[in-house]
Amino acid sequence: MKRRSRWIPSLLFAILLLVFAGNPLEAQEVHDDPDARALLEGARQHLVVWDRFPGFKATLEVDRDGKRSGGELTVLPSGKVEVELQDREAAEWASGILKSIVNHRLKMDTHKHEEAPVAFGPEDQHPLGRMVKKGDRSSSTYRIKGQQILQVNQRIEKGWLSLNVLEYVQTLQGFLSKRVAIFQFDEKGSLVKSTVFTDEYVEVERLWLPKSRMIISAQGGKIGVSTLQFQEHRLLPKEAAKAPAP
Repeated sequence: MKRRSRWIPSLLFAILLLVFAGNPLEAQEVHDDPDARALLEGARQHLVVWDRFPGFKATLEVDRDGKRSGGELTVLPSGKVEVELQDREAAEWASGILKSIVNHRLKMDTHKHEEAPVAFGPEDQHPLGRMVKKGDRSSSTYRIKGQQILQVNQRIEKGWLSLNVLEYVQTLQGFLSKRVAIFQFDEKGSLVKSTVFTDEYVEVERLWLPKSRMIISAQGGKIGVSTLQFQEHRLLPKEAAKAPAP
C-alpha cells in the first residue's frame, strides 16, 4: 500500500479551507443534473466495498488514553457488530466506532441512500475539486477530484459536520480512506470538536479488513488519543450468512 509520511500540512490546509470557505451548507434549491449525479455515483463506485461479504472474526485490543481492554470482535454478513471486551464501557465505545467502519465498507446496494436531486455547486477552482450538492434532509455537499470524494459536509441536529479525506490508499479494487479529519461546528459556526483518524488495512481473501485505527480528538480544551488493533482475522463459514439481520 502507498503511504504519505507528511500529512500534517494537509490537515492544516483543510482547516484553512474551512475557515475561509464560509458556510458550504447555505440553503439552496437543488434541481437534478444528470452529470452531477453521474460524477457523485462514479466516485462512490471507486470506493472499496465488501462484495459478497461473509463476515469475520478478529481479536481486538482497545486503548483509550492508556486504558487497555482486550477481547474479540465478530461482524456478521448482515453487518451486525458484536464486541466482547473485558471493559463494558470500552466495548460499547468500540462497537459504535466499528459500526461506522462496517457501514462504510458494505456493498453500495445494501445502503439506503436518501433519494434526492443532485446538482453542481458554483464552478470554481477549489483545491478539493468540484462541488456537488444534494437536496436531502442533511443539505449534503461533496467535493470530488480525480474520482475521489475529498470532502463531505452535512447538517446535523445542532450545527454541521465536515469530513475531509486527507489521504487515500489505492488498491486493485478501488480507494480506501486512510486519514480523515472531521470538524464539528455548532449552529453559529464555532468549532466544537476536531477528530483525526488514521486507518490501516489487511487483505484477507480479497477483502480489505480493518487492521488498526488511531483516533486523535480535541474538544473542550482536552486532547484524547485512542487506538483499536485487530489481529487474527478469519472469515466466517457460509452458515453465518443465515444469521438474522440486526
